[in-house]
Amino acid sequence: MPQRYFCTTALPYVNASPHLGFVLELVQTDAYARFLRLKGHKVYYLTGADENSLKNVLTAKEKGLPVQEFVNQNAERFRHLKEAFHLSYDDFIRTTEERHKKGVLKLWQKIFDQGDIYKKNYEGLYCIGCEAFYKENELINGFCPEHKNTKPIVVKEENYFFKLSRYQKEIEQIIANDKIKIVPEFRKNEILNFIKQGLEDFSISRSQERAGNWGIRVPNDENQIIYVWFDALTNYISALGYGENSSLFTQWWEEGEVIHFIGKGISRFHAIYWPAMLLSAGLPLPQTIFIHGYLTITGEKISKSQGAIIDPFELVKTYDPEVIRYFLLREFSPFEDGDFSFNRLNERYTSDLSLGLGNLISRIMSLGDNYHRAINLASNSLAVENFEGQTLMSHLQNKLQNYDQAFYEFRFNDAVASLWELVSLLDKYITFTKPWVKIEQAETVLANLVLILVEIIYHLQPIMPEISRRVLEDLQLGAVVDRTYDKQTIFLKKISPLFPRRDK
Repeated sequence: MPQRYFCTTALPYVNASPHLGFVLELVQTDAYARFLRLKGHKVYYLTGADENSLKNVLTAKEKGLPVQEFVNQNAERFRHLKEAFHLSYDDFIRTTEERHKKGVLKLWQKIFDQGDIYKKNYEGLYCIGCEAFYKENELINGFCPEHKNTKPIVVKEENYFFKLSRYQKEIEQIIANDKIKIVPEFRKNEILNFIKQGLEDFSISRSQERAGNWGIRVPNDENQIIYVWFDALTNYISALGYGENSSLFTQWWEEGEVIHFIGKGISRFHAIYWPAMLLSAGLPLPQTIFIHGYLTITGEKISKSQGAIIDPFELVKTYDPEVIRYFLLREFSPFEDGDFSFNRLNERYTSDLSLGLGNLISRIMSLGDNYHRAINLASNSLAVENFEGQTLMSHLQNKLQNYDQAFYEFRFNDAVASLWELVSLLDKYITFTKPWVKIEQAETVLANLVLILVEIIYHLQPIMPEISRRVLEDLQLGAVVDRTYDKQTIFLKKISPLFPRRDK
Protein backbone atom coordinates (compact mmCIF):
# COMPACT_ATOMS: atom_id res chain seq x y z
CA MET A 1 0.00 0.00 0.00
CA PRO A 2 1.41 3.42 -0.95
CA GLN A 3 2.71 5.48 1.95
CA ARG A 4 3.54 9.14 2.43
CA TYR A 5 7.18 10.03 3.03
CA PHE A 6 8.49 13.44 4.02
CA CYS A 7 12.20 13.59 3.13
CA THR A 8 14.32 16.53 4.26
CA THR A 9 17.88 17.74 3.97
CA ALA A 10 19.51 19.89 6.62
CA LEU A 11 19.55 23.61 5.87
CA PRO A 12 22.99 24.94 4.92
CA TYR A 13 24.23 28.32 6.09
CA VAL A 14 24.33 30.76 3.20
CA ASN A 15 27.48 32.55 4.32
CA ALA A 16 29.14 31.37 1.09
CA SER A 17 28.27 29.65 -2.19
CA PRO A 18 27.38 25.93 -2.11
CA HIS A 19 30.09 23.28 -2.04
CA LEU A 20 30.08 19.68 -3.24
CA GLY A 21 29.70 18.32 0.30
CA PHE A 22 26.15 19.65 0.48
CA VAL A 23 25.43 18.43 -3.05
CA LEU A 24 26.18 14.91 -1.74
CA GLU A 25 23.32 15.27 0.77
CA LEU A 26 20.98 16.73 -1.84
CA VAL A 27 21.69 13.89 -4.28
CA GLN A 28 21.32 11.19 -1.62
CA THR A 29 17.97 12.63 -0.56
CA ASP A 30 16.89 13.07 -4.16
CA ALA A 31 17.81 9.49 -5.09
CA TYR A 32 15.89 8.13 -2.11
CA ALA A 33 12.86 10.31 -2.87
CA ARG A 34 12.87 9.19 -6.52
CA PHE A 35 13.24 5.55 -5.45
CA LEU A 36 10.20 5.84 -3.18
CA ARG A 37 8.19 7.42 -6.01
CA LEU A 38 9.32 4.58 -8.28
CA LYS A 39 7.79 2.20 -5.73
CA GLY A 40 4.48 4.01 -5.91
CA HIS A 41 4.81 6.02 -2.69
CA LYS A 42 3.93 9.69 -2.29
CA VAL A 43 6.89 11.87 -1.41
CA TYR A 44 7.37 15.47 -0.30
CA TYR A 45 11.04 16.47 -0.55
CA LEU A 46 12.16 19.60 1.32
CA THR A 47 15.40 21.56 1.31
CA GLY A 48 16.23 25.22 1.78
CA ALA A 49 18.58 27.79 3.29
CA ASP A 50 19.46 28.76 6.88
CA GLU A 51 19.70 32.54 6.77
CA ASN A 52 19.52 33.60 10.43
CA SER A 53 23.01 32.60 11.56
CA LEU A 54 25.71 34.85 12.96
CA LYS A 55 28.05 33.54 10.25
CA ASN A 56 25.84 35.18 7.64
CA VAL A 57 25.89 38.48 9.54
CA LEU A 58 29.68 38.52 9.87
CA THR A 59 30.31 37.58 6.23
CA ALA A 60 27.84 40.20 4.98
CA LYS A 61 29.68 42.79 7.08
CA GLU A 62 33.03 41.71 5.59
CA LYS A 63 31.59 42.18 2.10
CA GLY A 64 30.02 45.53 2.95
CA LEU A 65 26.49 44.35 2.14
CA PRO A 66 23.21 44.59 4.03
CA VAL A 67 22.52 41.16 5.54
CA GLN A 68 19.22 40.68 3.70
CA GLU A 69 20.80 41.49 0.35
CA PHE A 70 23.68 39.12 1.08
CA VAL A 71 21.48 36.16 2.07
CA ASN A 72 19.19 36.80 -0.91
CA GLN A 73 22.14 36.45 -3.28
CA ASN A 74 23.49 33.27 -1.75
CA ALA A 75 20.10 31.63 -1.21
CA GLU A 76 19.55 31.91 -4.95
CA ARG A 77 22.84 30.11 -5.55
CA PHE A 78 21.60 27.22 -3.45
CA ARG A 79 18.26 27.26 -5.22
CA HIS A 80 20.03 26.94 -8.60
CA LEU A 81 21.42 23.56 -7.54
CA LYS A 82 18.03 22.10 -8.47
CA GLU A 83 18.56 22.62 -12.19
CA ALA A 84 22.30 22.01 -12.03
CA PHE A 85 21.95 18.52 -10.52
CA HIS A 86 18.49 17.48 -11.72
CA LEU A 87 16.94 17.54 -8.26
CA SER A 88 13.25 16.87 -7.68
CA TYR A 89 12.56 18.67 -4.41
CA ASP A 90 9.06 20.00 -3.83
CA ASP A 91 9.84 23.00 -1.65
CA PHE A 92 12.72 25.32 -0.77
CA ILE A 93 12.28 26.99 2.62
CA ARG A 94 14.19 30.13 3.58
CA THR A 95 14.33 30.92 7.29
CA THR A 96 13.73 34.62 6.59
CA GLU A 97 10.28 33.82 5.17
CA GLU A 98 7.18 34.86 7.08
CA ARG A 99 5.77 31.30 7.10
CA HIS A 100 8.91 30.16 8.89
CA LYS A 101 8.80 32.96 11.43
CA LYS A 102 5.19 32.06 12.27
CA GLY A 103 6.18 28.42 12.81
CA VAL A 104 9.14 29.29 15.05
CA LEU A 105 7.10 31.64 17.24
CA LYS A 106 4.28 29.11 17.56
CA LEU A 107 6.70 26.36 18.60
CA TRP A 108 8.45 28.69 21.08
CA GLN A 109 5.12 29.56 22.67
CA LYS A 110 4.07 25.89 22.91
CA ILE A 111 7.31 25.00 24.67
CA PHE A 112 7.16 28.10 26.88
CA ASP A 113 3.60 27.25 27.94
CA GLN A 114 4.82 23.77 28.85
CA GLY A 115 7.22 25.36 31.35
CA ASP A 116 10.34 24.20 29.45
CA ILE A 117 11.86 27.65 28.80
CA TYR A 118 13.55 29.76 31.45
CA LYS A 119 16.18 32.53 31.63
CA LYS A 120 19.59 32.45 33.31
CA ASN A 121 23.15 33.75 33.08
CA TYR A 122 25.61 31.49 31.29
CA GLU A 123 29.27 31.34 30.40
CA GLY A 124 30.70 28.90 27.85
CA LEU A 125 32.97 28.24 24.86
CA TYR A 126 31.22 29.15 21.62
CA CYS A 127 32.15 28.19 18.04
CA ILE A 128 30.69 30.61 15.53
CA GLY A 129 31.22 28.07 12.73
CA CYS A 130 29.03 25.49 14.46
CA GLU A 131 26.81 28.09 16.13
CA ALA A 132 27.15 25.91 19.25
CA PHE A 133 28.66 25.80 22.72
CA TYR A 134 31.31 23.18 23.58
CA LYS A 135 32.64 21.80 26.82
CA GLU A 136 36.40 22.00 27.40
CA ASN A 137 36.79 18.22 27.09
CA GLU A 138 35.06 18.22 23.68
CA LEU A 139 37.76 20.41 22.10
CA ILE A 140 40.77 18.99 20.29
CA ASN A 141 43.90 20.76 21.54
CA GLY A 142 41.73 23.76 22.29
CA PHE A 143 40.17 23.82 18.81
CA CYS A 144 36.63 23.06 17.64
CA PRO A 145 36.24 19.37 16.68
CA GLU A 146 34.37 20.37 13.51
CA HIS A 147 36.31 23.49 12.50
CA LYS A 148 39.86 22.47 13.26
CA ASN A 149 41.34 25.93 12.77
CA THR A 150 38.82 27.65 15.03
CA LYS A 151 39.27 28.28 18.73
CA PRO A 152 35.88 28.72 20.42
CA ILE A 153 35.50 32.05 22.18
CA VAL A 154 34.32 32.58 25.76
CA VAL A 155 30.79 33.98 25.82
CA LYS A 156 29.06 35.21 28.97
CA GLU A 157 25.52 36.54 28.87
CA GLU A 158 21.94 36.05 30.00
CA ASN A 159 19.93 33.79 27.69
CA TYR A 160 16.80 31.69 27.58
CA PHE A 161 17.32 27.97 28.10
CA PHE A 162 15.38 24.85 27.12
CA LYS A 163 14.93 22.13 29.77
CA LEU A 164 16.60 19.35 27.79
CA SER A 165 17.51 17.50 30.99
CA ARG A 166 13.79 16.87 31.64
CA TYR A 167 13.65 14.64 28.54
CA GLN A 168 16.84 12.60 28.98
CA LYS A 169 15.28 9.27 29.91
CA GLU A 170 12.53 9.57 27.32
CA ILE A 171 14.95 10.47 24.51
CA GLU A 172 17.25 7.59 25.50
CA GLN A 173 14.37 5.10 25.32
CA ILE A 174 13.15 6.52 22.01
CA ILE A 175 16.59 6.10 20.41
CA ALA A 176 17.37 2.74 22.03
CA ASN A 177 14.01 1.26 20.94
CA ASP A 178 14.24 2.66 17.40
CA LYS A 179 11.11 4.77 17.80
CA ILE A 180 13.41 7.17 16.00
CA LYS A 181 15.63 4.92 13.91
CA ILE A 182 19.18 6.24 13.58
CA VAL A 183 21.01 4.97 10.48
CA PRO A 184 23.69 3.64 10.57
CA GLU A 185 23.73 1.68 13.82
CA PHE A 186 27.11 2.97 14.98
CA ARG A 187 25.78 6.55 14.87
CA LYS A 188 22.89 5.41 17.06
CA ASN A 189 25.41 4.08 19.56
CA GLU A 190 27.28 7.40 19.51
CA ILE A 191 24.06 9.26 20.28
CA LEU A 192 23.19 6.89 23.12
CA ASN A 193 26.67 7.23 24.62
CA PHE A 194 26.34 11.01 24.55
CA ILE A 195 22.93 10.86 26.23
CA LYS A 196 24.24 8.56 28.97
CA GLN A 197 26.87 11.16 29.91
CA GLY A 198 23.98 13.38 31.01
CA LEU A 199 22.01 15.95 29.05
CA GLU A 200 22.22 19.58 30.13
CA ASP A 201 19.72 22.31 29.40
CA PHE A 202 20.86 24.34 26.38
CA SER A 203 20.67 27.99 25.44
CA ILE A 204 17.98 28.83 22.89
CA SER A 205 18.53 32.58 22.56
CA ARG A 206 21.32 35.07 22.00
CA SER A 207 21.58 38.71 22.94
CA GLN A 208 20.41 41.02 20.19
CA GLU A 209 23.85 42.64 20.18
CA ARG A 210 25.77 39.37 19.73
CA ALA A 211 23.32 38.17 17.08
CA GLY A 212 24.01 41.33 15.09
CA ASN A 213 20.37 42.35 15.47
CA TRP A 214 19.55 39.62 12.95
CA GLY A 215 17.09 36.77 13.34
CA ILE A 216 13.70 36.11 14.93
CA ARG A 217 13.07 38.02 18.15
CA VAL A 218 12.09 36.21 21.33
CA PRO A 219 8.43 36.97 22.11
CA ASN A 220 8.06 39.74 24.69
CA ASP A 221 11.81 40.36 24.96
CA GLU A 222 13.24 42.85 22.49
CA ASN A 223 16.80 42.23 23.72
CA GLN A 224 16.96 38.54 22.73
CA ILE A 225 17.10 36.71 19.38
CA ILE A 226 16.00 33.08 19.06
CA TYR A 227 19.03 30.78 18.76
CA VAL A 228 19.73 29.77 15.18
CA TRP A 229 19.43 26.03 15.87
CA PHE A 230 16.03 26.34 17.58
CA ASP A 231 15.09 28.49 14.60
CA ALA A 232 16.57 26.27 11.88
CA LEU A 233 15.26 22.92 13.15
CA THR A 234 11.74 24.31 13.08
CA ASN A 235 11.96 24.60 9.28
CA TYR A 236 10.86 20.99 8.94
CA ILE A 237 7.41 21.89 10.23
CA SER A 238 7.22 25.59 9.31
CA ALA A 239 7.64 24.65 5.63
CA LEU A 240 4.51 22.52 6.00
CA GLY A 241 2.54 25.45 7.36
CA TYR A 242 2.71 24.52 11.05
CA GLY A 243 2.47 28.19 11.99
CA GLU A 244 -0.63 28.62 9.84
CA ASN A 245 -2.45 25.36 10.68
CA SER A 246 -2.03 24.12 7.10
CA SER A 247 -3.33 20.74 5.95
CA LEU A 248 0.18 20.06 4.62
CA PHE A 249 1.40 19.70 8.20
CA THR A 250 -1.26 17.11 8.97
CA GLN A 251 -0.70 15.30 5.69
CA TRP A 252 3.09 15.01 5.77
CA TRP A 253 4.26 15.44 9.39
CA GLU A 254 1.41 13.93 11.39
CA GLU A 255 0.33 11.25 8.90
CA GLY A 256 3.48 10.69 6.86
CA GLU A 257 6.79 8.98 7.58
CA VAL A 258 9.46 11.61 8.25
CA ILE A 259 13.07 10.97 7.22
CA HIS A 260 15.81 13.52 7.97
CA PHE A 261 18.99 13.32 5.85
CA ILE A 262 21.88 15.01 7.69
CA GLY A 263 25.68 15.09 8.01
CA LYS A 264 27.40 13.53 11.00
CA GLY A 265 28.44 16.90 12.49
CA ILE A 266 24.87 17.91 13.34
CA SER A 267 23.56 14.56 14.62
CA ARG A 268 23.26 15.81 18.21
CA PHE A 269 20.94 18.66 17.19
CA HIS A 270 18.66 16.35 15.18
CA ALA A 271 18.68 13.21 17.32
CA ILE A 272 18.54 14.85 20.78
CA TYR A 273 17.59 18.55 20.77
CA TRP A 274 14.95 18.35 18.05
CA PRO A 275 13.06 15.32 19.45
CA ALA A 276 13.07 16.91 22.90
CA MET A 277 11.60 20.13 21.49
CA LEU A 278 8.90 18.14 19.72
CA LEU A 279 8.09 16.15 22.86
CA SER A 280 7.74 19.36 24.82
CA ALA A 281 5.37 20.80 22.21
CA GLY A 282 3.36 17.56 22.01
CA LEU A 283 4.20 17.02 18.34
CA PRO A 284 4.94 13.72 16.50
CA LEU A 285 8.57 12.64 16.16
CA PRO A 286 10.43 11.86 12.93
CA GLN A 287 10.68 8.14 12.21
CA THR A 288 14.20 8.00 10.75
CA ILE A 289 17.40 10.04 10.81
CA PHE A 290 19.95 9.02 8.18
CA ILE A 291 23.44 10.31 8.98
CA HIS A 292 26.00 10.43 6.18
CA GLY A 293 29.75 10.90 6.33
CA TYR A 294 31.66 13.87 4.94
CA LEU A 295 33.19 14.39 1.55
CA THR A 296 36.88 15.11 2.02
CA ILE A 297 39.77 16.36 -0.07
CA THR A 298 43.00 14.55 0.84
CA GLY A 299 41.40 13.65 4.16
CA GLU A 300 40.13 17.15 5.06
CA LYS A 301 36.39 17.87 5.25
CA ILE A 302 34.99 19.90 2.35
CA SER A 303 34.00 23.08 4.13
CA LYS A 304 33.26 26.70 3.23
CA SER A 305 34.77 27.97 6.47
CA GLN A 306 37.90 25.85 6.12
CA GLY A 307 38.46 26.95 2.52
CA ALA A 308 38.48 23.34 1.25
CA ILE A 309 35.81 23.42 -1.42
CA ILE A 310 34.88 22.13 -4.85
CA ASP A 311 32.51 24.49 -6.64
CA PRO A 312 29.65 22.33 -7.95
CA PHE A 313 28.71 24.85 -10.63
CA GLU A 314 32.23 24.75 -12.04
CA LEU A 315 32.21 20.95 -11.85
CA VAL A 316 29.13 20.58 -14.08
CA LYS A 317 30.79 22.71 -16.73
CA THR A 318 33.24 19.84 -17.21
CA TYR A 319 31.16 16.80 -16.26
CA ASP A 320 27.54 15.98 -16.99
CA PRO A 321 25.59 16.39 -13.72
CA GLU A 322 24.30 12.84 -14.16
CA VAL A 323 27.90 11.63 -14.02
CA ILE A 324 28.46 13.52 -10.76
CA ARG A 325 25.24 12.07 -9.31
CA TYR A 326 26.39 8.59 -10.27
CA PHE A 327 29.86 9.08 -8.80
CA LEU A 328 28.63 10.47 -5.47
CA LEU A 329 26.21 7.58 -5.02
CA ARG A 330 28.43 4.79 -6.32
CA GLU A 331 31.93 5.67 -5.13
CA PHE A 332 31.43 6.29 -1.43
CA SER A 333 29.95 4.45 1.50
CA PRO A 334 26.93 6.53 2.56
CA PHE A 335 27.91 6.09 6.20
CA GLU A 336 31.65 6.90 6.17
CA ASP A 337 33.78 9.81 4.99
CA GLY A 338 34.79 9.59 1.34
CA ASP A 339 37.78 11.25 -0.28
CA PHE A 340 36.93 13.01 -3.54
CA SER A 341 39.51 12.90 -6.32
CA PHE A 342 39.31 13.68 -10.02
CA ASN A 343 41.37 10.57 -10.76
CA ARG A 344 38.69 8.35 -9.23
CA LEU A 345 35.94 10.33 -10.97
CA ASN A 346 37.64 9.79 -14.34
CA GLU A 347 38.27 6.13 -13.60
CA ARG A 348 34.61 5.57 -12.69
CA TYR A 349 33.50 7.44 -15.78
CA THR A 350 35.64 5.30 -18.06
CA SER A 351 35.11 1.87 -16.48
CA ASP A 352 31.49 2.09 -15.31
CA LEU A 353 29.90 4.48 -17.79
CA SER A 354 31.87 4.73 -21.03
CA LEU A 355 33.11 1.12 -21.24
CA GLY A 356 30.36 -0.25 -19.00
CA LEU A 357 26.74 0.85 -19.33
CA GLY A 358 27.31 3.10 -22.35
CA ASN A 359 29.11 0.39 -24.30
CA LEU A 360 26.42 -2.17 -23.43
CA ILE A 361 23.65 0.10 -24.70
CA SER A 362 25.57 0.76 -27.92
CA ARG A 363 26.12 -2.98 -28.46
CA ILE A 364 22.43 -3.81 -27.99
CA MET A 365 21.22 -0.93 -30.18
CA SER A 366 23.70 -1.86 -32.91
CA LEU A 367 22.66 -5.52 -32.81
CA GLY A 368 19.02 -4.49 -33.06
CA ASP A 369 19.82 -2.15 -35.96
CA ASN A 370 21.57 -4.99 -37.81
CA TYR A 371 18.54 -7.23 -37.23
CA HIS A 372 16.70 -4.98 -39.74
CA ARG A 373 13.22 -5.77 -38.47
CA ALA A 374 10.92 -5.44 -35.51
CA ILE A 375 11.73 -7.36 -32.34
CA ASN A 376 8.78 -9.01 -30.64
CA LEU A 377 9.61 -8.76 -26.96
CA ALA A 378 7.10 -11.52 -26.17
CA SER A 379 9.54 -13.94 -27.85
CA ASN A 380 11.88 -13.67 -24.85
CA SER A 381 13.09 -16.76 -22.96
CA LEU A 382 13.89 -15.09 -19.63
CA ALA A 383 11.84 -17.55 -17.59
CA VAL A 384 13.29 -20.71 -19.14
CA GLU A 385 16.78 -19.97 -20.46
CA ASN A 386 19.55 -20.95 -18.04
CA PHE A 387 22.75 -18.94 -17.96
CA GLU A 388 25.50 -19.21 -15.36
CA GLY A 389 23.55 -21.56 -13.10
CA GLN A 390 20.07 -20.04 -13.10
CA THR A 391 17.45 -18.62 -15.43
CA LEU A 392 17.88 -15.12 -16.74
CA MET A 393 14.69 -14.18 -14.89
CA SER A 394 16.17 -15.46 -11.60
CA HIS A 395 19.32 -13.39 -12.17
CA LEU A 396 17.15 -10.34 -12.82
CA GLN A 397 14.86 -10.84 -9.84
CA ASN A 398 17.73 -11.49 -7.42
CA LYS A 399 19.63 -8.38 -8.44
CA LEU A 400 16.55 -6.18 -8.28
CA GLN A 401 15.66 -7.57 -4.88
CA ASN A 402 19.16 -6.65 -3.70
CA TYR A 403 18.69 -3.21 -5.25
CA ASP A 404 15.42 -2.60 -3.38
CA GLN A 405 16.80 -3.77 -0.05
CA ALA A 406 19.93 -1.66 -0.42
CA PHE A 407 17.90 1.45 -1.22
CA TYR A 408 15.52 0.98 1.70
CA GLU A 409 18.60 0.66 3.94
CA PHE A 410 20.22 3.82 2.47
CA ARG A 411 23.08 1.75 0.96
CA PHE A 412 23.11 3.74 -2.26
CA ASN A 413 26.46 2.39 -3.42
CA ASP A 414 25.24 -1.21 -3.07
CA ALA A 415 22.01 -0.42 -4.91
CA VAL A 416 23.99 0.94 -7.86
CA ALA A 417 26.35 -2.04 -7.73
CA SER A 418 23.37 -4.41 -8.10
CA LEU A 419 22.44 -2.75 -11.39
CA TRP A 420 26.02 -2.94 -12.64
CA GLU A 421 26.04 -6.67 -11.91
CA LEU A 422 23.23 -6.88 -14.46
CA VAL A 423 25.31 -4.81 -16.89
CA SER A 424 28.13 -7.33 -16.49
CA LEU A 425 25.69 -10.23 -16.89
CA LEU A 426 24.43 -8.88 -20.23
CA ASP A 427 27.95 -8.31 -21.50
CA LYS A 428 28.78 -11.95 -20.75
CA TYR A 429 25.48 -13.12 -22.25
CA ILE A 430 26.21 -11.31 -25.52
CA THR A 431 29.70 -12.84 -25.66
CA PHE A 432 28.27 -16.31 -24.95
CA THR A 433 25.33 -16.22 -27.41
CA LYS A 434 27.18 -14.39 -30.24
CA PRO A 435 23.94 -13.04 -31.77
CA TRP A 436 25.84 -11.33 -34.59
CA VAL A 437 26.80 -14.72 -36.12
CA LYS A 438 23.22 -15.46 -37.23
CA ILE A 439 21.60 -12.12 -36.57
CA GLU A 440 18.47 -13.04 -38.57
CA GLN A 441 17.76 -15.79 -35.99
CA ALA A 442 18.57 -13.68 -32.94
CA GLU A 443 15.12 -12.35 -32.02
CA THR A 444 14.89 -14.26 -28.73
CA VAL A 445 18.37 -13.19 -27.62
CA LEU A 446 17.63 -9.58 -28.59
CA ALA A 447 14.33 -9.67 -26.71
CA ASN A 448 16.15 -10.96 -23.62
CA LEU A 449 18.77 -8.23 -23.89
CA VAL A 450 16.22 -5.45 -24.34
CA LEU A 451 14.00 -6.57 -21.46
CA ILE A 452 16.85 -6.78 -18.95
CA LEU A 453 18.33 -3.51 -20.24
CA VAL A 454 14.97 -1.80 -19.74
CA GLU A 455 14.88 -3.02 -16.13
CA ILE A 456 18.39 -1.65 -15.57
CA ILE A 457 17.43 1.74 -17.00
CA TYR A 458 14.07 1.84 -15.21
CA HIS A 459 15.80 1.27 -11.87
CA LEU A 460 18.57 3.71 -12.78
CA GLN A 461 16.07 6.59 -12.68
CA PRO A 462 16.70 7.56 -9.04
CA ILE A 463 20.44 7.74 -9.77
CA MET A 464 20.59 9.19 -13.28
CA PRO A 465 17.09 10.48 -14.09
CA GLU A 466 17.88 12.36 -17.30
CA ILE A 467 20.07 9.62 -18.81
CA SER A 468 17.35 7.08 -17.99
CA ARG A 469 14.72 9.20 -19.71
CA ARG A 470 16.85 9.54 -22.85
CA VAL A 471 17.56 5.81 -23.11
CA LEU A 472 13.91 4.86 -22.61
CA GLU A 473 13.04 7.34 -25.38
CA ASP A 474 15.68 5.79 -27.65
CA LEU A 475 14.16 2.36 -27.02
CA GLN A 476 10.78 3.82 -28.02
CA LEU A 477 9.01 1.83 -25.34
CA GLY A 478 5.71 2.96 -23.92
CA ALA A 479 4.03 1.65 -20.77
CA VAL A 480 7.29 1.17 -18.88
CA VAL A 481 5.74 2.52 -15.70
CA ASP A 482 2.84 0.05 -15.65
CA ARG A 483 5.25 -2.81 -16.52
CA THR A 484 3.44 -4.01 -19.70
CA TYR A 485 6.22 -3.27 -22.17
CA ASP A 486 7.30 -6.94 -22.42
CA LYS A 487 4.47 -7.56 -24.92
CA GLN A 488 5.49 -4.82 -27.33
CA THR A 489 7.21 -4.94 -30.71
CA ILE A 490 10.06 -2.49 -31.21
CA PHE A 491 12.68 -1.39 -33.71
CA LEU A 492 16.20 -0.60 -32.52
CA LYS A 493 18.49 1.96 -34.15
CA LYS A 494 22.13 2.82 -33.52
CA ILE A 495 22.62 5.80 -31.25
CA SER A 496 25.47 8.17 -30.49
CA PRO A 497 27.58 7.15 -27.48
CA LEU A 498 25.93 8.18 -24.20
CA PHE A 499 29.30 8.51 -22.49
CA PRO A 500 31.98 9.47 -25.05
CA ARG A 501 35.57 8.69 -24.12
CA ARG A 502 37.17 11.60 -22.30
CA ASP A 503 40.59 12.95 -23.21
CA LYS A 504 43.10 12.20 -20.46
